[in-house]
Amino acid sequence: MLDKGRHLGIPDATVAVSISRARELLGADLLSLEQVCGALEQSADRLSPEVRKAAAEVPFSDSDLERAKGAGQALVFRLDRDEQGPLTIQRLIDRFPAAFEPRLLTKVGYALRDEWGITLEPLAKSEVCAPGWYLVTKQPLAESCNLSYYEQDDPLARFAERAPGARRRTAVEATYDLVLHHAVHGVRLLEDHFDWTSSRTVDAGYLYVGGFGDQGLSLVGFSAAVRHATLGVCPTRGAV
Repeated sequence: MLDKGRHLGIPDATVAVSISRARELLGADLLSLEQVCGALEQSADRLSPEVRKAAAEVPFSDSDLERAKGAGQALVFRLDRDEQGPLTIQRLIDRFPAAFEPRLLTKVGYALRDEWGITLEPLAKSEVCAPGWYLVTKQPLAESCNLSYYEQDDPLARFAERAPGARRRTAVEATYDLVLHHAVHGVRLLEDHFDWTSSRTVDAGYLYVGGFGDQGLSLVGFSAAVRHATLGVCPTRGAV
């Protein structure tokens, strides 16, 4: 049976560290529940007791976080909903419209279809993050760039040997991480690169998220055969 506490990232007392210690180690590479709620303009007190308990301590060891810092990773507390409902991609667009490139939201076309936009994808209104603490690599693995989608699985697997449980982000996870990090810290991660996520479009492409420049964040679908020097994998993992 799945342990609900572990699914939510509730800390194991044998490895957990305090928020203050995590902030000491990671600085601006930490995104806590308190910071997320501030950006969402809501009170953490209105969240479920399970989520608040999960957020109270970090379910990674001191050495885990030291290695994460050295590897260019950030630590993020993800929520699945705010006070208004599920935190889908569409909800994040509604809450932070200036963070998205307007011309890529609806009916602009992309590599697989002439008329397309992320808000036309069903997953934009259904996919949410699983709540809890996650480490995420801020830039794509260098060895994963300029490879087709399935070729990227090999460098991802090699990374997972050093970081058990590492996987691709979903599109909503990548969007949440980038938009909330910018809202809290004023920093645009993936300004010149793109994370190729595990989320599939209705016509069997895979969504990339990134290019977070002055015009806003891009979410576009590509065929799995595409290769590009700035398109790779930003692995994420929760507590294992």
